Amino acid sequence: MGKGRELLKAKRKEFRDLGIAKKTLILMFTVSLIPLFCTMVMFYWLSASSMRSQTSELIQANLEQSASNVQNFWQTYEDIIQSIYIDDFYGENLEPINLWDSSNYFEAKSEINKRLENIVYTNDEILGIVVMGSYFDTCFYDSITESSQSSVCFDVDTIRYNEYMQEAMNENRIVSSELRHISNSEYGNRDVLYIACQLRDFEDFEANPMGCVMLCIDEQALEDVYGKSNTDSNITLVTNQYGDILSFPQESLAGVNLIEATSKSEPGQGYLGEGSTEVAVTGTKLEQAAIQYLRDNQYLEGNRLEAVSQEILEGRCYVINVQNSDYAMRNFRYVVEIMLMFGVLAGLLCMILAIGFSEEVDNSVKPILRAMDKANQGDLKTRIKIHGSDEFARISHQFNHMIEQIRLSNEQEKDALVRKKNAEIKSLEAQINPHFLYNTLDAINWVALDQKEYTISRMLTSLATILRYSIHKSNEIVEIKSELEYLRKYVYLQQQRFDYSFLCIIDADESILSYKIHKLLIQPLLENILVHGFPGNSGMDEINIKISSVEDGRMIQIIVEDNGVGMEHEKVEFFNHFDYQKERIESSIGVRNVITRLKLYYGEEGSFYMVSGKDGTRITMRIPYGK
Repeated sequence: MGKGRELLKAKRKEFRDLGIAKKTLILMFTVSLIPLFCTMVMFYWLSASSMRSQTSELIQANLEQSASNVQNFWQTYEDIIQSIYIDDFYGENLEPINLWDSSNYFEAKSEINKRLENIVYTNDEILGIVVMGSYFDTCFYDSITESSQSSVCFDVDTIRYNEYMQEAMNENRIVSSELRHISNSEYGNRDVLYIACQLRDFEDFEANPMGCVMLCIDEQALEDVYGKSNTDSNITLVTNQYGDILSFPQESLAGVNLIEATSKSEPGQGYLGEGSTEVAVTGTKLEQAAIQYLRDNQYLEGNRLEAVSQEILEGRCYVINVQNSDYAMRNFRYVVEIMLMFGVLAGLLCMILAIGFSEEVDNSVKPILRAMDKANQGDLKTRIKIHGSDEFARISHQFNHMIEQIRLSNEQEKDALVRKKNAEIKSLEAQINPHFLYNTLDAINWVALDQKEYTISRMLTSLATILRYSIHKSNEIVEIKSELEYLRKYVYLQQQRFDYSFLCIIDADESILSYKIHKLLIQPLLENILVHGFPGNSGMDEINIKISSVEDGRMIQIIVEDNGVGMEHEKVEFFNHFDYQKERIESSIGVRNVITRLKLYYGEEGSFYMVSGKDGTRITMRIPYGK
């Protein structure tokens, strides 16, 4: 009895150490001894009928779910259009734009651009949004370019001629496009859908439209809401009532019309009719056209292609599912043929071997899966305990080695990044103080020579305070109150230097004076204004600094505005799209220095935006509170 147990234990160990292929071979050879032919003949016909019925029900249920998802998807963006339509904000800001009111024109466009940017950021599927006034002035935001200055989604210069804009301006309804393909050498290719609607004044509804709004929606987002049900034998697509394909799960079919395409490929097929993209067709005709198109272009193969469709959006859109009925039965027949090879007498043995094999695989796989889950959660110290010498043991060994290498690599990379960042910060900040020191000493020298007053004492005192502030822990985080005291002393010295030729007004909310920011983020901007922006054209140069809390206290906003000579458009664009990672550290001074430090300190949460014209320059910075 004891020898038998030892022998059985040795055989089990040998089997456990075998490769998966050999285990499967032994298992399949054992369970295929006795066929179940007679029993399975009747089982086949009954099951085939039941499978066809259940498959049809499942396809119909999936279609209804997909149609509901597409309906909700479309309704979401029509609701966004509707919210814009009834929002008085757009009417109030379109009024000065449509009147070409020069005093409020740019401010109104800026306010609309900000609102459009917020809409895009809260709806990832919206690639762009544009609002056009009654005289074709445009406000827009494009998430591809991340800009209100350039757009991939819209041809802003010719938007007045856009067919969907024109249709929406002429008809008081929401207008949607067929699938469109946009291509850009810098940003790549995308398939998109457009939705447009006119804007009206509710107080004077009989008046002409005051503008139009249009959304650019990523077709991939529409595909995501229904495409999960697609398989090798089952394809779902979305068309409009004219047969234009709005979304297809396998590749871009922008510009394809099912009725037109199948009419050309099968001119002798009378059931398709002539087909026209301008005439709505029935769901039955769209189903027939979808079957023909998928067969012609080899998206689906098989003698029995069946289609079902469901209309949504009051008949303006159809969700169509095409299924290869032979595919499901082919797999079923294959299963039945395998099962016919099994014998009734081998059934019990098959069950025992299957359970034993399942337990072996399960015991080998579970530790690997648990370790992978821990590693995925960030635990790089996890290890798999290795048993045996089969493929699972080799996988476990390689996993342990890989995790150890990743851990070491992460530690090295983290250490390198910290050292690099500290070096860049120190190098950047070291450039500010000498530059400022030379200018200030020069100013004091002129005051001493020209005025011969005690003013020089106050200037020296202020200068000493500034130097101590800027040199001591140059990358320190300080309270806004301390930073403002430093700025006032700096402004005093510069006013002495320039004989009080400019005013500087500092306005900071009392509630945020204890908030903390990194030092010396504002001073380079003031110096840039004094050197390059003044004297302006207004007769009295002025700088306004406003610091406030925005976004429910999550962000600190710093606005530096002057009435100087302004900047060229190219330079403004350069600063708004400044790539601090490509800029050499030693060459980064002034505004570039501020942008670079802003990104190094706060990452992508820190923002910098400049607007400039002949009336002056406005710089807006936002930094996260508490970082």
